[in-house]
Amino acid sequence: MTKKLLAFFSIGLVIFVLDILFEDLSDDKTIVIFDSELNGLIDTWTNQVGREPNESELNGIINQLVDEEILYREALKLGLDKNDIIIKRRLSQKIGFLKQEEVKMPSAEEVEEYFKNNQSTYLVPKKYTFTHVYFNTDKDGKNRALKALSLWKKNDELPYGDPFLLGKNFSLKTSKEIARSFGENFSNDVDGASVDDWAGPYESSYGSHLIFVSSVVEERVPELKQIGSLLISDIQMQQKEDNFKLYLDNLRNEYEVRVNTKLIN
Repeated sequence: MTKKLLAFFSIGLVIFVLDILFEDLSDDKTIVIFDSELNGLIDTWTNQVGREPNESELNGIINQLVDEEILYREALKLGLDKNDIIIKRRLSQKIGFLKQEEVKMPSAEEVEEYFKNNQSTYLVPKKYTFTHVYFNTDKDGKNRALKALSLWKKNDELPYGDPFLLGKNFSLKTSKEIARSFGENFSNDVDGASVDDWAGPYESSYGSHLIFVSSVVEERVPELKQIGSLLISDIQMQQKEDNFKLYLDNLRNEYEVRVNTKLIN
């Protein structure tokens, strides 16, 4: 019986000592960034961007690494690593999500003020409705387009062009959407074309086109009531980001950061 008691006492003593050691480690506020870790991040940056980071970018890399380490340690304090094989970055993301606390519903005055200060973000872009006739480059497209336009001006008759995969009619398309389909230059040509008249030929990556712009809806600022729910969502998202930034800034003040490298002077 004495031996059993002694064994239990020894096990308890070991657990107590280990608990103290781990507690001491968890309270460590020193972060050391070693050359090997930083060089690995720099190599990754260089491979992705095609050049070495400048001083500002290098500081950004270090700050990101420090933030990740701080959030990682705070996550460990909360026990988020228990029974979990998520890597350090995932842990920092997890505590980040937890610390983005729920925010209150903004008042009508706050929504109105936010909209007033951010109207450019919610601009509805200019939109075009147009028809085009396509002439294949491999079939002397530009000259055929010029002849077709001349015929239109003489007797209001426009010959058929060549088949076009994307179709003939386009309704309420923005400049960006037109550029994605036809190219930037063609999009600019549509923007400069007169309304209710055939014009061209204009070149795209496919060939030559005659276009007829039937309507243009000018860029406009939507009414507040039309995007009220979107504004509320954006305000709350901004509040969450601000709250998390404040939380992280406060944590950074509790830590001493040491960068063990000769790369930063």
